[in-house]
Amino acid sequence: MTSTPTDNSALIVGLIDGAPAGGVQPPPSPMMEEYGFDDEFPDEAPPADTDWALVERCAAEPQNDIGNSRRLRHRAGADLLHVQNIGWHVYDAQRWKEDIDDVGTRPVCHAVVEAIAYEAHVLKPTPREQEAIEAGDAAKRDVAAYERELASLKASEKDADTRRRADALRESLEEAKDAVDRGREARKAFAQRQAQRKRFANTSGNKGKLDGMLSEAIPFLSRPIGDLDADQLAYNVANGTLRFVQVEMPDPECPDPDEVRMVTQWTVERRDHAREDLISKLSDIEYDEAAESPIFDKFLATILPEAEMRAFVQRYFGYSLTALTREQCFLLFHGEGRNGKSTLVDIIGKIMGDYSTTIPIDSLVNSGAQKKGSEATPDLARLPGARLVRTAEPKEGAGFDESLIKQLTAGEPILVRRLNAEFIEVYPTFKLVISANRKPDIKGNDDGIWRRVVLVPFDVQIAKEDVDKQLGDKMWAERAGILNWLVAGAIDYLTRGQLDPPKEVIEATQEYREESDLMGMFARAALEVTKDPADVVETGHLYRVFEVFCRRTGRTPFAQNTFTRRLPKTASQHGFEKGKSSVSVCTGIRVRPEFAPPPPPLGG
Repeated sequence: MTSTPTDNSALIVGLIDGAPAGGVQPPPSPMMEEYGFDDEFPDEAPPADTDWALVERCAAEPQNDIGNSRRLRHRAGADLLHVQNIGWHVYDAQRWKEDIDDVGTRPVCHAVVEAIAYEAHVLKPTPREQEAIEAGDAAKRDVAAYERELASLKASEKDADTRRRADALRESLEEAKDAVDRGREARKAFAQRQAQRKRFANTSGNKGKLDGMLSEAIPFLSRPIGDLDADQLAYNVANGTLRFVQVEMPDPECPDPDEVRMVTQWTVERRDHAREDLISKLSDIEYDEAAESPIFDKFLATILPEAEMRAFVQRYFGYSLTALTREQCFLLFHGEGRNGKSTLVDIIGKIMGDYSTTIPIDSLVNSGAQKKGSEATPDLARLPGARLVRTAEPKEGAGFDESLIKQLTAGEPILVRRLNAEFIEVYPTFKLVISANRKPDIKGNDDGIWRRVVLVPFDVQIAKEDVDKQLGDKMWAERAGILNWLVAGAIDYLTRGQLDPPKEVIEATQEYREESDLMGMFARAALEVTKDPADVVETGHLYRVFEVFCRRTGRTPFAQNTFTRRLPKTASQHGFEKGKSSVSVCTGIRVRPEFAPPPPPLGG
């Protein structure tokens, strides 16, 4: 297994050292030494392999936050990405990893700042300064010549011609000295600029300057969150990116051996990691198509003895490797304790790495409290880019937030917000799995919620003495083989184009729906449908019958106004009518004697 880089040390070393440019390293500036500026700064020579072409490019930038943001982009722009309303990401050679707490970007900024000091070695005088320096150097030679000639003239006879010559020499000497002074001032100004660049390198290390560098780089390195992980059929692993693709190949079932009949089949290909793929997730497991998982296979056969059930669960988890959401459903793994359902979900979630997350079940439960539209949703903020979301059953009596469940599984965009951040619009790409020892309450009986529910019964219970506490570690050792199991499930799903739940799952889900339909259960158990208009029951009396039914079956009756509101739909579904004369009544039914309420007390 290849470990995921947890820091950016290689990137930072590259930024400081650079890549050899093939040129000669500039020597320390004699001008800074000449004017004493080098005494201000530590005597540190740049690394021998410094990329001086890159240093020169950075040296051309201004000494402000904009200039530093450009330096950052010159040196590390290929490895930094700012995701709008999320934050900085750093490319770690496998994926764009979110930089939580700035542990990646900040050291990169430090490296950029340290390299600013090298720029002093490649700064060049301005054309005017260069002209003055060259003229001053030439004038130094002229000064010496003029002074020698003037000295020789003083020793000779002072005639008129000699005096005129001496005057001309003195005038030329002053002009030459002025040129030398101008050259000296130009050299000093250039040395001051070099020193100023080194001072700028020091001040650029202050927090405000580092913040400014990053802030000014954002417009040029920013992408919307929708650009990340956009390939729905790409799945990132430690040694490359798996892509599910359709290819043409000879049909192995062609009856004529002399005929080459081509068919299109789904398969998986592994390609090298690439920045431009904009993948931010990683399953930190090396893909090995020859790997096997005998312990996992035996475990799966134990907890799901039926082959069709195992194949269905494999398809669902394989489907979870993709970002497809066309099934618009979630799985409810149901069964008493010690049946392996949580162990199965845990090992799959661990294998999927960044692609898997957990959320508290409270995030999906209807608490009854009205949420403000401006509230943060930190639990749901974990969902962008996730492909498998795990949670546990709610507390007894708590029901799902059914409108939220519908929204999360519909494939439509949702708004989420981290703490102290702006709302972002994301498309859910995850598949939800809920593990429960008892069936959570689903109060709605409409297809809008029930077409999303897929109940997978785990009916096998492992004896206490047969529980292997090391099973998780043993299966983790087979992670490459389990990854192959997931890949095979994805190919099976893509080939079929649907999940194809087996009969056992369909029947268990229907039974769950019927159990959750309290009104329907009441009508089937407590009422006899006669369709005779003469059989009339007042709605108030019918509610008392409903209360008797709930007491006898251990259920909690809802309020009478809720009962009255739901009664017309129940009547329509079960073949009787709710009408109204002087009082609200239902016609065409009789109350079964065993559910008849006791008569009211005398005088009541």
